[in-house]
Amino acid sequence: MTVWVRNYSVEQYAHIVTELRDRLLSAEVLSNQKNQVFLESTALQIRKILELIAYLSVLVNAEKLNHKERGEYHAGKIVDSLDEKTTIHYPLPSRMIHPSNPNDQPVLIPRGYKNALSQPEFKVTYQLCGRVLHAQHPLKKDIDPDEVFLNHKRTLGKLKFLLKSHTIGIKKAEDRYTFLHVEIDFSNDEKTKESTIREYNTRIFSEQQLLELFRAG
Repeated sequence: MTVWVRNYSVEQYAHIVTELRDRLLSAEVLSNQKNQVFLESTALQIRKILELIAYLSVLVNAEKLNHKERGEYHAGKIVDSLDEKTTIHYPLPSRMIHPSNPNDQPVLIPRGYKNALSQPEFKVTYQLCGRVLHAQHPLKKDIDPDEVFLNHKRTLGKLKFLLKSHTIGIKKAEDRYTFLHVEIDFSNDEKTKESTIREYNTRIFSEQQLLELFRAG
């Protein structure tokens, strides 16, 4: 893991990125089986992946949350709290053209959410995984295993697209913003590259500038 980050718990952030990769690769293996145990096991891994994504946002926005919100485990509640406290906290799928000169600015190229798990889909998926993990209630409609199987496959693909190259915008101070860019190689062979985390100071000095850039995704 290569990390270029300041003012955050580098070890915690890097640890979560590593765990995200490991859990996603494990979930892909589990998702190849349709029986109930494997469906539930895949749902558990996806739910944990979503929680880890929420925890990344907590790490870089901790000062905006109160003590109870910082200690929350439920990913849906974390996202709701962050929505109330900050404009942008969810990962933006993007490419980053890294500057060769330290005085130059990076170039951020949004990739959009067409193939990535969007924030609204994040909440729906988290709730669905919870339903799959509960025993089937005898007085409620059964969950369709074929539908769950296909949904798991779609979700894992969208999670990989979201995470493999993404940016989080961070408000450092009044009218001062930075980018945190993360790259994760989800291949699993001798050519696999180590994950990287880089922080860039930017020439973005207003919330509107940041919003316009991220909305382009």
